[in-house]
Parts: sequence; structure tokens; C-alpha cells
Amino acid sequence: MAASGDLPDVDLVGVDFNPALVAEATRLAAEESLPCRFLVADAFALPEDATVYLSNGVLHHIAPADLPAFFAAQDRPGTRAFLHYDIAPTRLAPFGAWVFHRARMRAPLGRHDGVASARRAHPDPLLFTAASSAGMPTFRYGPLRHSNPFAAGMRAIIGTRDPALFQDALGRRARGLVPA
Repeated sequence: MAASGDLPDVDLVGVDFNPALVAEATRLAAEESLPCRFLVADAFALPEDATVYLSNGVLHHIAPADLPAFFAAQDRPGTRAFLHYDIAPTRLAPFGAWVFHRARMRAPLGRHDGVASARRAHPDPLLFTAASSAGMPTFRYGPLRHSNPFAAGMRAIIGTRDPALFQDALGRRARGLVPA
């Protein structure tokens, strides 16, 4: 997002609990002169509300019983939306994760974690119920019905305070939205 230059007036802040990941992200951003910063912190405990909360590959690491609290933490006065991109619980997800992690990961733990993560992927009804804790209309966004099943391994759970504006901004791509 920072490299695109499409968000000149947006303060892009990456947050993670892992200091090694934050250090590497900071190093890479500096190397590329990207307008963003990274913090070792809890994204929900920062002094300012985020306008939009984004995550990639996080939801399946959260226990089902803890998902409502995760989404409720995003129900803040300054927050306009959330978008969490995660593994879709399809029959092919474990196989796809195995192929991807076999090709990309060198350590046995990394290879194992990909398949274990795919098996932990939460079904849409569970995510929709939990996401309702954020107090925003919620959608799933993913490939349309006739897409290649190998390309359908990930999907986004999106909440927005202004769904009409969001759908208008998506234009014809809004066909990929499934409301909760």
C-alpha cells in the first residue's frame, strides 16, 4: 500500500507483537523509502483509533471463542471499516497450503504450519457471527461462483460503517460481496 503512492494523506502503521518481524519490516520500508512505520504493540491498544483495521492470515490463529472479542475491539468511534484476509475453509485448502508451503518454506515447522492453518480456517457463519460484535454491516468477499477452485484459497471478511459507499466504490466488483 505504501509503495503504490495512492494514499498520500494516510498514516500507514503496521503493528505486530513480534519484534523481529517489526524490525525487518522497518528495515525493508527504509530501504525502499516507503512512507509507513511499524510498531511492536497491540493494534487495539494504540492511543488513536485506526480508521481501517487490516490483517492477512491472522483469523485462523484466533480461537473461535475469542473471535467476538477480536472483532468487538474494532468497534471504536474513529474506526470506519475492517478487512481481514484469511484462509477459506475449502476442501482443497489443506492441499493448496501443502503445495504453497512446500514450495516457499524451508523449515519443517513452516511447512507443517501451513497445512495446520488451513485445517483451522473458520467457516463463514462463525466469522459473520463474531464480526457482528464490531457493530458494522459485514460481508465476505471472494471469487465469484465459477472461479478456479485452486484460486479460491483465501477470502476477505469486511465490515464497514457505510456499506453503500463501499459497494459504489467497488463498482461491478461488488458482485463478489456476500452479506452476513
